[in-house]
Amino acid sequence: MDRPALRPQRGRCVSLRLFAAPQAPHPGQRVVLDPEESHYLRRVRRARDGALVDLIDGHGAIWRAEVRGGDARQSELELHHPLLLPTPPRRLTLLLGLPDPAAALTALTDATELGVDRIVLVRCARSQAAAPSPARIERTLRASQRQCGRPSPPTVSGPLPLDAALAALTASDARFFAWEALRGQSDPSTLPPGHPALLLVGPEGGLTDAEADALRAAAFHPLSLGPWTLRTETAALVGLTRLLFSGPAPPV
Repeated sequence: MDRPALRPQRGRCVSLRLFAAPQAPHPGQRVVLDPEESHYLRRVRRARDGALVDLIDGHGAIWRAEVRGGDARQSELELHHPLLLPTPPRRLTLLLGLPDPAAALTALTDATELGVDRIVLVRCARSQAAAPSPARIERTLRASQRQCGRPSPPTVSGPLPLDAALAALTASDARFFAWEALRGQSDPSTLPPGHPALLLVGPEGGLTDAEADALRAAAFHPLSLGPWTLRTETAALVGLTRLLFSGPAPPV
């Protein structure tokens, strides 16, 4: 069966996004929302029949859809067409040295909205807090997708000890770690277009000298993030943004 043509998003941005996972979605298909999504549609967003929404289909696509009927317990949508979505300039992986749970969830939110492909929670020497529960992580990723319009969430794994996280890495990514010792210094300014990159950010208190040495031994390049000491979640956001759009060149 031919796949339906993708259509670019035009005109007013449809900010009402819903989740469902229909089997083999196609134009004209009717999709029934579960009670949670129906409640969000009808009670939280107060959408009526005929409203246009975006449906995140659980298969890596987003569909323009129309509300056809139902109520806050069970609503029905009709799929119109899949949307043509942008892709990030490069594939990014974040190794997040575990901060406190609130900071970790903020970092997960930012990374999701930036299009990070994979997140590994890493237990560093100065990590003191437990990782957020899987349920909290799932809710955070889902809320981030709903806000930014991303069709699929990043994979999240861990927490792993730093040595185990380093041992599991693939060889293809350019590797960087945020390093407070470089405050105020500059570094090279470009990565090859589309080249995948990986960033490690330490927890509150930063990385130890031994951890920095281990990262250098694993072909990580220290990355400067400006003149000031940043919170873990801020450092992750700044570092990922640098790598996404104009990241430093990997060492020769």
